[in-house]
Amino acid sequence: MNWEAVGAIGEILGAAAVVLTLAYVAIQVRHAKDATADQNRLERARGVREMALAMVANPQTAHDQIRNWGLEEYYEKRGEAQGISAEVALSVDWANAYYFWMYWGQYSSTTHKNDLEELEHVIDGLLNLPGMRETWETSPHTRGLLEPKFVEFVDSILAAKSER
Repeated sequence: MNWEAVGAIGEILGAAAVVLTLAYVAIQVRHAKDATADQNRLERARGVREMALAMVANPQTAHDQIRNWGLEEYYEKRGEAQGISAEVALSVDWANAYYFWMYWGQYSSTTHKNDLEELEHVIDGLLNLPGMRETWETSPHTRGLLEPKFVEFVDSILAAKSER
């Protein structure tokens, strides 16, 4: 047996093992990066939920936020249209907006066709509710703050509704 040939084969196998190990590590790093991005989206959606809960739990907080954001006229009109106070209109608006933030997190993390179809069905159902549709179309807490690809996704659902 030629030991040089055995050594050469061993070097080739070792080099192949290093390449495979590096490829495996690269894949793991990518998955970790995706998981971190998903967690980040989840935390942002949680933050929106916490803000909505704060508005519901403390009307003074809602009142202060309306004034702070300069949205007195918007929430007064929205409240009048619904027969509720501006503070309650803000709470309802945040609660409605939270659904879009939550589904944005799902949309941004989804990779399977079935998940997107389920998400499209749920958003279609939400947009059948007048208050939800108004939140999507007019609220300062939805379209302007969400990822443009998600806004296009929801708008495509609205467009499909209009064609029916």
